[in-house]
Amino acid sequence: MGRRVAVIGGGPSGAITAIALKRHGFEPTLYDKVDPFEEVKQAVQKGELVNIQFGETGGTLGILGNGVKALKNLGLLDYVKEFQEDPMVMELNFMYLDGSDRTCRRTLVEEGVQPMHALRSKLHQILVKAANAEGIKLYGGKKLKTLTQTADDVTVEFEDGTQIVADFVVGADGIHSKTRQLIFPDSAKPVLDATGYITIFDLGTYSDGSVVDFNHPEGIYNDPLNGRFIFTAPFGKNQGEAKIFEMNVKKPLDQADDWRPVSDLPKEAAQLADTLQSWGTEPAIVNCVRHAKRITPVNLYDLPDLPSFYKGRVVLVGDAAHGTVPYAAQGLCQAIEDCGTLADLWGHYQDDYKRAFSMYDKIRVPRTRKVVSLARNTGSRLRASNVVQMKFGRFMMKLVFSLMEWFGVEDEITLHNYRDDIRKVIPDIQFK
Repeated sequence: MGRRVAVIGGGPSGAITAIALKRHGFEPTLYDKVDPFEEVKQAVQKGELVNIQFGETGGTLGILGNGVKALKNLGLLDYVKEFQEDPMVMELNFMYLDGSDRTCRRTLVEEGVQPMHALRSKLHQILVKAANAEGIKLYGGKKLKTLTQTADDVTVEFEDGTQIVADFVVGADGIHSKTRQLIFPDSAKPVLDATGYITIFDLGTYSDGSVVDFNHPEGIYNDPLNGRFIFTAPFGKNQGEAKIFEMNVKKPLDQADDWRPVSDLPKEAAQLADTLQSWGTEPAIVNCVRHAKRITPVNLYDLPDLPSFYKGRVVLVGDAAHGTVPYAAQGLCQAIEDCGTLADLWGHYQDDYKRAFSMYDKIRVPRTRKVVSLARNTGSRLRASNVVQMKFGRFMMKLVFSLMEWFGVEDEITLHNYRDDIRKVIPDIQFK
C-alpha cells in the first residue's frame, strides 16, 4: 500500500495530523489555501499594515485535560510547554452582562494534566515548525478544487491548475471544508450561530494611569434576552482576551470567515467599547476592550451532524468533520483526539486502511456527537425568549453546578483519554 498522504489544511489540526502520520511511517504533505506572500503583496498595494503570519490568527484556544492527554500521547506536549507556564484558571464565573448574579463552575483537574490557553497564531507557528522539523513539506496558495478517487489513489486538483496524486487525502480544512463538500456533496452546510469580535489586550497599568484588568479571571458575561455574551480570560504573560458575540443575527460579518484582524485598530476599539458600554457591560470589560491591541471579527457556525467522517480514501478531521459552536471549549481538543485516533488506528492496521477508517468512524462519530451536543446545549442556555425563561435557566444552572461540585462528578469530556476508546474495541493494540 502506498503511504503518500495529502493533508488539506495547514492549520493546527492539519499539522498535528501530518506529524502523527509521519511518525507512523506515512509520507504526509500539507497544502493550505493561504499564500502568505500574496497577502503581503496585497497589503502593501492597499497601504495596509502587513501581517506576515501564515494562516489564520484569531484569539486563544483552550486545551483542556483531554487535549493535554492527547498531545502527550502524540509526543507533542513538549512543544507547547510554554503555554503551561501560565496555567489556565479552572474556575469559570457566570454573570449577567453588568457583572451581577455571579455563580461559579469549578472544573476538575487531574494531577500532572495542566490545561492551558494557547494563542492560536503562536500555537500554529509552533506546530508548523515542528512539522518542518519532521521533514514535512507545506505548500501555500493551494486552494482545493476537485478530488478524483480510484481504487488505488486520489488525484487532487487545486485552483491554480496544479495537480498531485496521493494514496490518501485527509481533510483538515475547517468548518467550510472543501474536502467535505467534495466527498459529501449533499451534506448540509454550516449554519450561522453568532457573530462578533475577539479582542486581545495587555493587562496592567498603562502610562495614562488606566488599569486594564478583569474583576474575575475567567468569566462569561451574558444578556440572554438579547442573545449577547462575552467570554473573558487571561493568558500568557499579562495578556487578556474578550470574545464578544451576538447570537440573534441573520447575516455574517463581511470577511470574518478569514479571521483577519481589523486594520484601523484605534477606531474599531473605540467603537466596540462604546457599543459594550451601551449594552450595560461591566465597566472593567469595556476598559479592556478600549485598550485592545488586536481585534478580529469572527462568525460562529454549527455544522449539522455527519453520519460518517470518510469516503473511500478520503477522511476528515477536526472542524471539517464536526465543527460546532465553541461553548464547550472543545474545538481544538476534539481535533487533537481525531488526529491521535486516526494515526493510532492507521498505524495498527497498516495496509488495511478500510478497517482503520471504519474503526475511526466507530470511535469518533459518537464521541464527537456527545461533545457537540454539550456545546449546543450550553449555547441554548445563553439565550432566553422571556424573563421567566431567563430566571429559570439561571436557577437550573446554579443547581447543576452545585450538584456537580458536591458529588465530585468527573467531567467525562475534559478528563477523557481517547486511547481508552481505542482499547475498548482493540484490547491488544500496542501504541507507538
